[in-house]
Amino acid sequence: MNDQHGHQAGDRVLSLVASTIASNIREGDLAGRVGGEEFCVVMPDTHLQMATAIAERIRIRIYSREILLCNDTSLRISASLGVSSSDDSAGFNFENLQSTADHRLYLAKQNGRNQVCFADLL
Repeated sequence: MNDQHGHQAGDRVLSLVASTIASNIREGDLAGRVGGEEFCVVMPDTHLQMATAIAERIRIRIYSREILLCNDTSLRISASLGVSSSDDSAGFNFENLQSTADHRLYLAKQNGRNQVCFADLL
């Protein structure tokens, strides 16, 4: 994004994604940017089905928005999301959950982008 459209456009994209995530998660959920263009959302007490539904809502809302660039052109962005869940609070391991979500993000990108992957096989 930065290389093709400039840092200002990249900043607008990050801002749009961050605000879309923030407005679509619940009080008590935690969202943050973990590097580059990747964000992480932690949703305590949320089963995989609900987390996937929230991720899909975020994906749709990001894709439905257009970003106006400084040269009067607009840009539509997409989002690929990976979802993981732990039903066992005693066995909760953030690193494993994040690794699983990251792997599923890779699968979403590999299988065409602009989708939510919640299982290891699409």
